[in-house]
Amino acid sequence: MQRLNYKKITFLLLLVFKTGFGFSQIAPAPVIREEAFSAATPEEEGFSSKGLSEIFTYVKEKKPNIHSLLVIRNKKIVLDAYFYPFRPDLRHDIASCTKSVTSLLIGIAIDKGYLKSEDQLVSSFFPELKLRGKEFESLSIKDLLTMKSGLDCSWSNEDSLFNELFPSDNWPKFIFNIPFVAAPGQLFSYCSCNYYLLAEIIYRATGLAPEDFAKKYLFNELGITSVYWSKNKQGINYGWGDLCLQPHDLAKIGQLLLDGGKWNNKAILSASWVKKAKTMTTVFPNGNGYGYGFWIDKDHAFNMEGRGTQRLHIDSIHHAIVVVTGGGLSDEDKEGIGHLIGYAIHSDKALKSDPEGFDTFKKMEGQAATTMIDTPRYISDGTEKRRLFNKSIVFPRNSLGIKIAEIIAEKGELSLLLTPAGEQTVIYPLGKDAAYKFYQDAGSGHLYTLRGYWKAGNEFEIEWNMLSRINKYLIDFKIGDNGSEVSIKEGTHRINEAFPVTIGSKK
Repeated sequence: MQRLNYKKITFLLLLVFKTGFGFSQIAPAPVIREEAFSAATPEEEGFSSKGLSEIFTYVKEKKPNIHSLLVIRNKKIVLDAYFYPFRPDLRHDIASCTKSVTSLLIGIAIDKGYLKSEDQLVSSFFPELKLRGKEFESLSIKDLLTMKSGLDCSWSNEDSLFNELFPSDNWPKFIFNIPFVAAPGQLFSYCSCNYYLLAEIIYRATGLAPEDFAKKYLFNELGITSVYWSKNKQGINYGWGDLCLQPHDLAKIGQLLLDGGKWNNKAILSASWVKKAKTMTTVFPNGNGYGYGFWIDKDHAFNMEGRGTQRLHIDSIHHAIVVVTGGGLSDEDKEGIGHLIGYAIHSDKALKSDPEGFDTFKKMEGQAATTMIDTPRYISDGTEKRRLFNKSIVFPRNSLGIKIAEIIAEKGELSLLLTPAGEQTVIYPLGKDAAYKFYQDAGSGHLYTLRGYWKAGNEFEIEWNMLSRINKYLIDFKIGDNGSEVSIKEGTHRINEAFPVTIGSKK
């Protein structure tokens, strides 16, 4: 059969991957799936098993920070890969993919009559805020959905705004005190605060927090039962992010949209809202655009996208869904994996079966979930461990908010004690050298992996991979005769800092 031109296939949107590739000695627990999707060989859906196997070879060699990769076509699972130490039973922070879910909740609220339409004025939901001005008075729900609020809020100043927003007791009041720099509806500026306001509107219109509203009208309908969504002190979920779902459940949302808002022939969301969500309201110079919380390709596909290469790609021409979770990929790795997926597609029809190629493919898929390949370079021991271990390490102000740390060495085992400013002390198990130790947060269910190793006689590094929370920190302790230093690096937040620390005996 004739090979399709991979450059024209929107699976290349996979150029957003992030991989935390390590394979585990611990086999993941079996996961019982609902029958939303059924399994198929790649060949049955026009893919090459040998071509898809090249993805595992690439990851093993290049070690991108990808956590999971799921490819579904015609409701058939073609590829379902998990890369150690991530596991299929874990929820993953989908970051700003959450914005797309919030958009769907607004659509459902309109369908159910809780909201009149997206043209409804935002000011009508905040009567207690005695604000005046033509910008505030003309701001609509649609302006928030399309990132055209006109507020002085964008990627460039989001971190500084969040630093002030989180301590605030009145988030709407804080956001509406951000100056307007343009009239609503005129200028695209990617502002997460817009989507918090949408979350607050859902609560004020329905009497339900966004998570509860989603469970009632969306998640429960799709059989999505494993959910975690961060919220503020007022109990309002962050409409912009921090929703955590399992990859298969994110795929269910993709299938809902691919089927025009229907699930098992039942309308969950109006087809008109799906159409609006994937219609460009802003067109970028490259021809792609933005709709109601969705990133739209110039051909026929649309996407939910989040920090660290979280992505749901919906391809209406090829009837396909791709889900990616990760901890941050380079552009080179995004392109590399995307090309491999494109090359693996040969036809819209079934290919001749390839039992040998399929068997190899399934073995590599299994090895990806159970085999450690991301081994750091380390030496067997450090000459300065007596000066570092079992000591109180006092930090200055830093991006992690750490006040005091201690690397505890006891009975041949290591652990990491961290005391963040204003928070309780937590002790994390710390693997030695290449081996991970695991820590699961009791509240959120997030799984962290940690390991520590000597890079040199006077340099000890800790890899703190927050895994299902995306962030992977490298914390480097360097002992010197004229003082000691710590550096912290994390790619998705572009953290790269170094500072002196004080190491002393424990009190």
